[in-house]
Amino acid sequence: MNASLASKSEEDTFAGGIGHSAVDKAMVVLASLITSEVPLSLTQLSQHNRLAKATVHRVLAALLAHGMIVRTGDKYYPGGMVQPDRSGDDGFVASLRQHATPYLVDLHQMTGHTASISVLADESAQVVNQIFGHRTPRLPNMVSATSRFPQTAIGQVLRAYQVGQDIGHPSAPTADQLWEIRRIGLAQVDDVVQKVTNIAVPLTGLQRPAALAVTGHFQQVNPLIAARALRRAAFEFGRRLMAYRMVTDRCC
Repeated sequence: MNASLASKSEEDTFAGGIGHSAVDKAMVVLASLITSEVPLSLTQLSQHNRLAKATVHRVLAALLAHGMIVRTGDKYYPGGMVQPDRSGDDGFVASLRQHATPYLVDLHQMTGHTASISVLADESAQVVNQIFGHRTPRLPNMVSATSRFPQTAIGQVLRAYQVGQDIGHPSAPTADQLWEIRRIGLAQVDDVVQKVTNIAVPLTGLQRPAALAVTGHFQQVNPLIAARALRRAAFEFGRRLMAYRMVTDRCC
C-alpha cells in the first residue's frame, strides 16, 4: 500500500470520522490520556484511536514539547497544562501544598530526582505537589493505593499508615510487608516496567495518611542519600506543620 492509500485508510477509520487534521488527531490522543485511569503506551494509543504509530508518535512529540503530557518510561499521561482544577481542594490538602514547596525544592536539589508529597484520598494516592526537572520523572495525579499491595512506595506507605486497616490480621497477605514499613518508616519500590525507583517516608501526626517521596529513573537513585534526605525533610516539615497548627489554634 502506498503512502497516499495508507493515509486515506487511516482517515477513514480515525475517531469515527470526526475530523482528520493534525489538531483533531492531537485532541483525540490527548483525550485518551486524560480519560484513562492508567498511563498509556504509544502502541496502546495507536490501537485505541485506530491511528498509525508514526502519526501517534508525531502527536506525542508535539504534546510533550508543549507540556500537555508527560512521559515515564514508555508510558504517557497528562501534564501540568491539563491538571485537574484544584479549586475544590479541602483545607488539609491546600495547607500541605502551601507549606511543602520549600521542602520539596530542597529534596529535589539534594537528590537530583522528583520530590513529591501525597495524601490518601478515598481509594487513591493523590499527589498534592511535586518538584521535578526536565530530565526527571513526573508522577500522575492519582494512583490507586488500595490494591492488595500497592505498586509504588507512596502507595505502600499510605496503606501502611491507613487508620483502621486490616494489616494486623495474620491472614492478610501483605501484613508482614506493611508492618515492616511501619517499623522502619520507609518503603522502596524498583519498578522495572516503568523503569523508575520510588522511595517514600510517612508524614506522621496528620489528620490523614501523607507521604514524602523521591522518584528517579531506574538504577539512578542512591537509596541511602534519598532515605536520609527524606527523613530529614519529613522531620523538619512535621515541625513546621506543628508550629503552624499551634499558631492557628491560638489565633482561632
